[in-house]
Amino acid sequence: MATDEVQALLREAMALHSRDDIEGALVSARTAIELDPAFGEAHAYLGNTLVTRRRRFADGLAAMERAAALLPEDAAVRYTLGWCREFVAHAIDRGLGGPFQPVTDDAPTLYAGAREEFLLALTLDPEPGLRGDIEDMLDVIASATGEPWVSEPSGSVGPARGAS
Repeated sequence: MATDEVQALLREAMALHSRDDIEGALVSARTAIELDPAFGEAHAYLGNTLVTRRRRFADGLAAMERAAALLPEDAAVRYTLGWCREFVAHAIDRGLGGPFQPVTDDAPTLYAGAREEFLLALTLDPEPGLRGDIEDMLDVIASATGEPWVSEPSGSVGPARGAS
């Protein structure tokens, strides 16, 4: 359980982020992690922010992987890891402008990993709004890869939307 101090540092990071002080937010998140290396929410914040706001793809994905390892049953963390993988895959696949920190995986591998995280998140009984977001991202990946997101062989996830 995270202490009040590290939780306050994460709240501070989010407040700084909302004021567009991304560097200050990253410092607060890293400080929270230094004080409590097992604080998964701080790793998730750090990873998401590094990927989306600093385009430090390798570092951000590593932080998201750590968050997922610390919080393996958290549907929101699994969703965010999948979303970050899709974001990086899209940047690589579409050759989006601007510099970014390279990753070792190629776009197809990242899309496959994102799909896996989203399908796992669905098995963790996410709240309805998050479930809808996960399904939307599975549709995005299906569109990018040409591979529909049908249910796993066990049938536990459900068919692709629009399938009968």
